[in-house]
Amino acid sequence: MNNTMRQFLSETEMQQLARECGFVERTSPITGLTFVITFTTGLLNTPQGTLAQLAAFLSSACKTRVSPQAIDGRLTVVAMAFMRCCLEKALAMATRPRAFDQGTIAEFDHIYIIDSTNFELHPSLREVFKGNGGASSVSAMRIQLVLDYVTGRLFVEIGDTKLCDAPTLQRLVETHALDTTGKCLFLADLGYFKIATFHAIQEQHQFFLSKFMFGIALYDESGSRLDLQNLLKAAPDSFERTVTLNGMTYRLAGKRLPDHVVNQRLRKASRAAQCKRGGVITDAYRLFLHYALFLTNLPTTHQMDTLFTLYRIRWQIELVFKTWKSILAIHKLRSAKLERIMCEVYGKLILAALSSMITAATEIPSNTIVVSLHRAMQHLRTVAWQWASAIFQGGRTLVTFLSNLAADIARLCKKKSHRAKPSIETILASTQTAQHKPLTFALT
Repeated sequence: MNNTMRQFLSETEMQQLARECGFVERTSPITGLTFVITFTTGLLNTPQGTLAQLAAFLSSACKTRVSPQAIDGRLTVVAMAFMRCCLEKALAMATRPRAFDQGTIAEFDHIYIIDSTNFELHPSLREVFKGNGGASSVSAMRIQLVLDYVTGRLFVEIGDTKLCDAPTLQRLVETHALDTTGKCLFLADLGYFKIATFHAIQEQHQFFLSKFMFGIALYDESGSRLDLQNLLKAAPDSFERTVTLNGMTYRLAGKRLPDHVVNQRLRKASRAAQCKRGGVITDAYRLFLHYALFLTNLPTTHQMDTLFTLYRIRWQIELVFKTWKSILAIHKLRSAKLERIMCEVYGKLILAALSSMITAATEIPSNTIVVSLHRAMQHLRTVAWQWASAIFQGGRTLVTFLSNLAADIARLCKKKSHRAKPSIETILASTQTAQHKPLTFALT
């Protein structure tokens, strides 16, 4: 990690990339490296920093005295292109591989989790980033994030509200935009539910696990329509059924939820119904809410409890977004200048990629340490000034800083796991497939 990050954050690498993008054409106090430092560690130190604060940080950490106006003058379309290239390089090299030698997860080469987050922008940006209109925001940014839980790689797309969830996943699958070498599992919430996507995954001999969407027509293997309500009435605790959707065969597995969970779901559905359907939920939907229903093409060796455990991995992407917002404040963009907005977003995403590399360097040597991303990012914020200074000095100074940083994170930022509430890593390592059978493609 030290050599890779040192090369990426070197004056030579950044200056070459800045020249290729046209960001640096003549001698200037704001070089490619100092610009990246400003919009990465500078924003880590002060996530909603003004240009004056960023100029002060650059002067203090890198001994580079510039004015706020000088920074503003460098915020151009070319600067956006430069930061985008830096982000692409950071994402390409950032990994956080998971070491699972046993358990269900060890059977997969990739487990892709996808989710999105939206946040409002200044109304003047509505022509570039369209919002939902009406009473909602008139300008908004949406980030689609794919996290490979096994390798730790990140795939990011940035757009407005037209970058819809379900079509995005379908496009990524059909265009082979993600690495599907080996055995892959796709996990997504109901926002990404699309039968065409599941067909594409199945046709590529890969796997998916999704919650089932209410109202989808189900058929048995002979093509006869299934009545889901009658199916649920006949299954007081749990059930599993082979179903067909548009000619493809899948597994529908369901398990009755505890009463307190059901009551929460019913209250939420009632509130939503009052806004959309006059305050009434149907009996069929009420019964539907009593069950956790999964649609999958995983073989039957993965029983219901295993499906529940695998789906819990999806929560990890929620934790990533939580960290991005609480530590990086990626959703708090106040400027009305497009170029500054994009440089801030790219810079914070570069930080996210670099943090994956740092946590991986902490975990890999022992294979026993699991780092909390949130705690690691909190620690990085406390040493943002020192990090920036080490980057600027480069060479041995940066290597020494990164080595000490990894040791501190290993000591201070470990994920806590109690016996009553084990971590997801502990649960996954102990979850076995039925009878330890090898994973094979089934239900074709």
